[in-house]
Amino acid sequence: MLQLLPTSITNRIPARFKGEMAIALIRTFIARGIAALGSLALVVVIGRLYGASGVGVYALAFSIILGTAILARYGMNNAIMRFVGQDHHSPHVMVYLSWGVKKALLLSFIAALVIFFARFYLESIFDAEGLSVVLTGIAIATPAFTLGYVLSGFFKGIRMPATACLLEHGSVSLVAAVLIFLIHSSGVAAIGWGFALASWLVLLQGICQIWLWWRQQNWEHSTTAYEPLVTRKQFAISSRAFFVMSLAGFMQRVLSIAIAGWLLSSDELGLFKTSQETGMAIAFILIVINAIFPPRFARLYHQQNMQALGRLARQGALLGALVAAPPLLVCFLFPGWVLGLFGSEFVAATPLLRLIAVAQLINVATGSVGFLLNMTGHEPLMRNIALSCNAIGLLLFFVLIPPFGPMGAAMALAFVLVVQNLVALFYVWRRLRIWTLPMPNVLKWLGV
Repeated sequence: MLQLLPTSITNRIPARFKGEMAIALIRTFIARGIAALGSLALVVVIGRLYGASGVGVYALAFSIILGTAILARYGMNNAIMRFVGQDHHSPHVMVYLSWGVKKALLLSFIAALVIFFARFYLESIFDAEGLSVVLTGIAIATPAFTLGYVLSGFFKGIRMPATACLLEHGSVSLVAAVLIFLIHSSGVAAIGWGFALASWLVLLQGICQIWLWWRQQNWEHSTTAYEPLVTRKQFAISSRAFFVMSLAGFMQRVLSIAIAGWLLSSDELGLFKTSQETGMAIAFILIVINAIFPPRFARLYHQQNMQALGRLARQGALLGALVAAPPLLVCFLFPGWVLGLFGSEFVAATPLLRLIAVAQLINVATGSVGFLLNMTGHEPLMRNIALSCNAIGLLLFFVLIPPFGPMGAAMALAFVLVVQNLVALFYVWRRLRIWTLPMPNVLKWLGV
């Protein structure tokens, strides 16, 4: 990835990126690129086969399974990443993984039953024809989709971020896109069945990767011979804290779509979902960084090496801004061409894409401010920031959609992306004395 940048830029990138983390960045960039391509490819396939209304039905179905996965994994993916990342060579890591998998499996199975039996009710609430048949497959996919995120947290902790990215929904979407294209003659039900088969295939791949990694370890005893450094109660407390923080993502990515689906027609929701997914192409580099850096944040803070922590955070923000700039320019200058890939009817989402693209650039440029707070013992603060900003954002969905339609939904989403990151940036400076934006520290100038 670094070789693709001009020499004048690479000369300014610190040696750390050219050495220790270069391989991890390149591998994760490729993996995350595949995942981002998968998310877009799935929307393109659905848009081409079923039109904007089909994308709208998919948006509702995906928000349901994503929301279910957020609730069912109960923050355990991040707790696993945190505790495994502190000493990923220890046999204790398998104990933490076992705790997370068992609980997530139980909760996700219960959630799958709820989705299955409530599918007709959900279709009537959103007045989305075809949603019930899609939710049949979504219910089957729920346990696998949830466990994929739990395993992803484990791989981030053991310094395998590329593998972690391939276990999240982007890879599921890529496989699902191929399967849906092959069985699309069965109607919109193909969306659910394709997603279900893809989720289980990706999970199986993750289980195989863990087995291969475990066999490479040189532990002399089984993990049951050791007392974990973290008790199960401590693990549960950390999981609960991360779960509360994940409610902000639940509000932004699930409730917002639910509100939009309730207030907009399926076609209008399809336009909003398309612009949202396309805008995510700008932020995918931040997802790469967030797959690699948080365990290192936790380790450096544990060692009280604040100078190295600040330097690493600034380097990540700079790299993110450099990589995000080209897709931003494409989305901002040629939005009609980009949206035309989904079908001619999606060109109407041009102003939505431009607004979301700018908001995503700010999201990337601020860096991993949320994880900086989360991995340094400031989880309650980040939780309050995220919940407050997203609560206001949800209110804006109700306020802005009636007069502005899909554009109102884009405005509300942009507000959350921008304000949440700027507030977190402020507190990262106040609490940690770290400035991540690749520009002069205006807060220091103001005497903050």
